Amino acid sequence: MSKTSRRLAALFVIGVAALYPPLLGAFNRPASFLGVPLLPLYLFSVWGALVVVAWMLNRRSEP
Repeated sequence: MSKTSRRLAALFVIGVAALYPPLLGAFNRPASFLGVPLLPLYLFSVWGALVVVAWMLNRRSEP
């Protein structure tokens, strides 16, 4: 297994942990940040971060 594959597998595990339902419950409350409810803000922030990190990992591995 290559170094990039191990890093992507670790990123997958981090993503699953970040989107685990008990953790999502901490953000499911009637509060907002700059007018945006916390739960959608958290979900889209985590999703965007996972996409950017996966892109960076794949870009670095290309010859």
